[in-house]
Amino acid sequence: MKKQILLVAIAVLSVFAVKAGDKDLMFRGGGGGDSKLTIGVSVGAGIPMSDFGKKDTTGQNDTTKRTGWASTGFHFNVTAGYLLGGPVGVMVMIGGNMNSFDVTSYETATGFNNNVPSGETKTLTSTNYYIGQYLVGPFLSLPASDKLKIDIRLLVGLVTGNTPTQTESETAGSSNETIVTSGKDGSGFGYHFGAGIKYNFSDKMGLTVNAGYTGSSIAYTGYTDTESGVFSGTHTNTTLKQTMATSIVSVTVGLAFNL
Repeated sequence: MKKQILLVAIAVLSVFAVKAGDKDLMFRGGGGGDSKLTIGVSVGAGIPMSDFGKKDTTGQNDTTKRTGWASTGFHFNVTAGYLLGGPVGVMVMIGGNMNSFDVTSYETATGFNNNVPSGETKTLTSTNYYIGQYLVGPFLSLPASDKLKIDIRLLVGLVTGNTPTQTESETAGSSNETIVTSGKDGSGFGYHFGAGIKYNFSDKMGLTVNAGYTGSSIAYTGYTDTESGVFSGTHTNTTLKQTMATSIVSVTVGLAFNL
């Protein structure tokens, strides 16, 4: 249903693009000496939502679904927007989110350290998530004044996600046991909608503040367990298929270059 809504919205904005050159068009583009092409670079916070940011064991018996246990992290994106006519243009966005796996919440919720015998220690470490986004679609650039503009964007494309590598270690006296679990990267159809303001402090450069929402269902296949220590060996599963509903709210500041 979300895909259908996005396609309808894109079609509506496309109609605006076709009519953008009409004299009777209510909106005007530009403002503050803008050119048709603008390159933006933004950084800020990436807040994980849906199953990606979920931190409980509800539904974990469903082996087709994956829970992310992701914490708020760092977001960046680079955009290129070209005005086709009037306030309507097309935009390309390449961005990424780096979010840590919340080991403490995972250990608490799953009882990871419950019933550990006296004299033994058990630890878990994890690498971070990287969620990439490669998106394109229409946007509106509406002038609020000669220097201030309001931008609204609706993009679709590809969202990718890695599988953090987790290392479980157990120590009992002089004996050590380590299990390393890794997996392949996943991907899925992604969509993004967002809005922001741009203040042009010169004809060639402006300050931007943006908020956006990116959503996807990332599909993963298989995993590998590698055990070393008292026991050693490798087990690879190539058939397990899982999806993780991945949503990220981003809040950023950046610079825009009017070329």
